[in-house]
Amino acid sequence: MKKISLEKKYIIYASILLLCVIIPALPYIKVKILEMPFIASLYWCILIGIMLFILPWLYIPVKNPASRYLVGYGLSGGIIFIALKFVPGVFMKKLEASPYDTSISGILVNALTIIPAITAKEMIRYYSFASACKTLKHKRTAIFLITIIMCLVEINFGNLLSIKEFKELFIYSTQILLPIAAKNILMSVFVFYGGVLSSVVYIGIIQLFEKCFPVLPELSWLLDGAIGIVFPIVYAMFISDHVFATARKRSEDKKSDVMYLISLLVATAFAWFCVGVFPVYPSVILTGSMEPLIMPGDVVLVHKISNEDEIYELSKGDIINFKRGNIIITHRIKEVFKDEAGNVSFETKGDNNNAVDEDKVQPNDIRGTVIKVVPKIGLLTLILKGQDKIPEGVIDN
Repeated sequence: MKKISLEKKYIIYASILLLCVIIPALPYIKVKILEMPFIASLYWCILIGIMLFILPWLYIPVKNPASRYLVGYGLSGGIIFIALKFVPGVFMKKLEASPYDTSISGILVNALTIIPAITAKEMIRYYSFASACKTLKHKRTAIFLITIIMCLVEINFGNLLSIKEFKELFIYSTQILLPIAAKNILMSVFVFYGGVLSSVVYIGIIQLFEKCFPVLPELSWLLDGAIGIVFPIVYAMFISDHVFATARKRSEDKKSDVMYLISLLVATAFAWFCVGVFPVYPSVILTGSMEPLIMPGDVVLVHKISNEDEIYELSKGDIINFKRGNIIITHRIKEVFKDEAGNVSFETKGDNNNAVDEDKVQPNDIRGTVIKVVPKIGLLTLILKGQDKIPEGVIDN
């Protein structure tokens, strides 16, 4: 009987371990068996024990003089990612009570569920990478495919297959699919260059915060997706370029550091700007009610009204951005009404409409005043939201 070579054994071990990551993601296993925290933790602990005490451990043959700093990068990266999501929630007052059990016992259960799972998965990622580097010719292709597998096991294909419209698919891809891919790219960079611990520290901090903190930011899909996509990609590039480019001069490294930092800050600031964190925010026009001044697909820049005095300064002819139901509307003030108690309300009309809006706009509904029109840059949003209905009481052609 022909003896199996050591290289083939490594491939077999790695394949079995990857299969052990795939199995818990199968719908029946995930819902019926591993939904019980004790069983799930036991499963992952058994895998950790097998890798530590039974299988021959492999090492990725990459010499990185700065790899010892990667745990610190994992710690700082996790904290930055949490801050990028939490700060907009604080500024926009979009904090909601956590849906998870945040009692002492609940936090303990969450921690015991999270830590073994992410540790086992990242150990399997490392072992698979090391096996590919040790035995395969096309190492980068193998590492790419392993990363794809780690992405796929996180996707809820039931939800994905239930999507019928392009708009829903676009939102799901932006908020769920692409952030999963970006996160796994960063974690693969951590594992490849810094080992298991750096990746576990990064994702562990994020998941523990999400499952154990009593309040969580309730962000729009656009901001949530933007942070989930941009930060991991920029951070992965930063780590790859900064920590391991030993051939370059330190002055060049510093310039690179500054560029990555600027890129991250600009991307974050743009995402925050789009969802209204700053005093001026954008709003996409979906209808032709304000033609010819504002056309469908144009973006208006709106100065946020932040106090009561600014409400009383509004006058006839001002173009305001206000909320009616779940729809944001941009129309011109036709008349300002003030009752005996001094309370104001506003009659509005689209410039291209034949009649004024049926319902008066109340101060609490006003978000801000239009200060600038930027033509046509909101066409993609127009396509995605083109089927949204105008709320009752607002006249539109």
